[in-house]
Amino acid sequence: MDNSKVDTMSAITWDVTDKHKAKMFCQYVSEQAEEGIDRTYSVVRSNRSSRQSNALHLFFRNMASALNDAGFMQKHPFNEEFEVPWSENSIKELFFKPIIASMYGIASTRSLSTTQLSESANAMIDSINMKLGVFVPFPSMGEHV
Repeated sequence: MDNSKVDTMSAITWDVTDKHKAKMFCQYVSEQAEEGIDRTYSVVRSNRSSRQSNALHLFFRNMASALNDAGFMQKHPFNEEFEVPWSENSIKELFFKPIIASMYGIASTRSLSTTQLSESANAMIDSINMKLGVFVPFPSMGEHV
């Protein structure tokens, strides 16, 4: 599978990590121009690899499953008697983002460096393990989806 181009609804993101992918991107830009499709392109330096991003989101899914399996649910904001299971997104928004904001003053996970990602994930793992007794390790290289 070629992960050089990722379509995120209305945006298309290219991970240009080698000469071949750079050539593919240039070809894509040329094809869009020839078809008369107007585009605005932004070049952003990547802080981490797509593998690391995939591992982070796998970690969020694994943490959500572990918390749900251990019986820890979220309270519904309008009805505390109603419990909502954890999800990848709720783990990211309610656990991880406050940690990165506190540790680094960063609001977006995309802005994390490799070191910051590792340190903040470890802080989350340790905190949840100590407070709830649930341990979920960060995925190893072979587990990335």
